[in-house]
Amino acid sequence: MQIPRPLLSWLLGLSVLSLLSACGGGGGGGNSSPSSSRAATTSSSTATTSSTSSSSLSSSSSSGISSSSSSSISSSSSSLSSSSSSSSSSAAVATCTVDGSAWKICTTDNGSWGFENNDYCISHSFCPANRTSLPEVATRELPVNQDASAKTRRVYSYLKSIWGSKMIAGQQDLTWKDAIDMYQRVFDDTGKYPALMGYDFMNYGMTANWVEGLGQTEEAIAHAQRGGLVTFAWHWRDPARLNTANVNSAEFYSEKTDFTIPLANGALDTSSPAYAQINAGIDVIAAELKKLGDADVPVLWRPLHEASGYNGNGWFWWGRARTDGAPQAYANILLWRHLYDRLVNYHQLDNLIWVWNGQNPAWFPGNDVADIMSFDIYDNTDNKTYKSQLATYTQVRQYSAENKMIALSENSYIPDPDKIQADNAWWLWFMTWNDGNFNATTLASGTHQDNFWSGDYYNTSAHKTHVYNHDLVITLDKLPDFNEAD
Repeated sequence: MQIPRPLLSWLLGLSVLSLLSACGGGGGGGNSSPSSSRAATTSSSTATTSSTSSSSLSSSSSSGISSSSSSSISSSSSSLSSSSSSSSSSAAVATCTVDGSAWKICTTDNGSWGFENNDYCISHSFCPANRTSLPEVATRELPVNQDASAKTRRVYSYLKSIWGSKMIAGQQDLTWKDAIDMYQRVFDDTGKYPALMGYDFMNYGMTANWVEGLGQTEEAIAHAQRGGLVTFAWHWRDPARLNTANVNSAEFYSEKTDFTIPLANGALDTSSPAYAQINAGIDVIAAELKKLGDADVPVLWRPLHEASGYNGNGWFWWGRARTDGAPQAYANILLWRHLYDRLVNYHQLDNLIWVWNGQNPAWFPGNDVADIMSFDIYDNTDNKTYKSQLATYTQVRQYSAENKMIALSENSYIPDPDKIQADNAWWLWFMTWNDGNFNATTLASGTHQDNFWSGDYYNTSAHKTHVYNHDLVITLDKLPDFNEAD
C-alpha cells in the first residue's frame, strides 16, 4: 500500500531564501513502501540581523556536547549547552528575525554559533543570518574519523578529487520488494550501470518471516565487489518495537509513534529505557556495518535523514520526538553525535563516511561528525526542465564553515549535467529514487508518479540516456579500482 506524503518545503532563515524541495525516503509500516507521492512548493523567509554589544549567550565550555559520562561524545567542534548558565564578555550576540519571530544568535570566539530556544544555545560553526559568503577553506584531506580504513580514505580522496568537475550516477534500490532489480533497470534503459547504489536498513531488527529487504547488506557487498560505491540510509523503526513480528507497530513516522529521544538536564538520559532501546537498535545496524567493513566496503552512511522535515517539524521520530521541552534540533543533534560515538568509538567501525541530511542549518551536528552535506529534492515544479537546483546547492554550501562536499542524496528529476556545469552547481552525486509502483509480475507498471526511474513521469528515456552517457557523469565503468593504493 502506498502512503502519499504532503507537499513540502523548507523555510530556512537565510536572507530571502527560496528552495524548491520536498521530502524523500519516507516509508510505511509493515509491507508498505516508503512514501512515493512527493512534490515541492516554493517558500521564502527573510532573516534580518541587528548586532548588539551585550554579552550573554555563548558556550560554557570550548567545543562539545554536554552528556553523561557513560555516553561520552567527541567535543572537538560543535558546542551545545544550556544558555541559562552561559556567558562570555567577548561573545557577539545578534537578533535574527525570521517571518516575524525574533531569535537570538549566540556567537563565540571559537566560531561556534547557535539559536537560543527554550534556554538552550544550539551552537554551530557559523550564523546563517549573518553569513554572506561561501566557505573559502579547503575541503578536509581526510574523513572526520581519523582512524578510517585505508580503502575508506581512498574513496574519500577520490570523492574530493572529482567534486567540482564530475557527478556520480546513483540509483536507490527497492528495499521493500526484493524481486525488483533497480540496478538492472538502469542498464536496460541506458546501457550503463550506476556507479553508486543506495540501500536501506529499514526492516533490519524485524522478525516477521514475510519481511523483505533483509539482504541489503549482501547486495551492497556484491555491488562493491563489482567495483561500485554504496550508500546506506536507515528508516529507523520505533526503537521500542525492536525484534517485533508486528512490523505495522514499528513505525518511523513521528505521527505514528510516541517514541521520544530521552533527555534530562540538557543531555541524553542514559538511565532511561528509551536510551537502552536506542542503543539496541544501533547495535543491530552496527553488526551489518561491521559485515560491510569486514568485506572492506566503505559506506557513504546517511542516517537520521531529512531530520528537520517541514519548517523544523520532522516527520520522522528522530526529528520531532524529544522530552523535557528541548528544541527538536537540539535533541536530534544529541542523537546524531551519540550515534557517531557509538558506531565509531564503541563499535570501532572504520568504514563510514558520514553524510548529513538534516536539511536545515540549525540542525547541523558539527564539522567534526559530518563529512558530506546532502539534500533531498523532489521538485514537481521542474516540469522536465532538469535544472541544476542551483539555489538549493548554494544554500547547502553555507550550512558549514568548512567547505564540505555536497550531494543530491535523493531526487526525482535528474539535473542535466550541462546545466550543472553551466551553473557551477556540482552535486557530488545524484540518487534517483526507486520504482514504488510495481505489479504482481514484479514489473513496473509504466509511467506513474511513484516510479521515479521507470516510465517518463519524471525523466524521459532520452534524458536518462543523455545523463548516463554524459562525459561529466561517472557510471560504474568509469570508477577507479579502490583496492589499489595510489
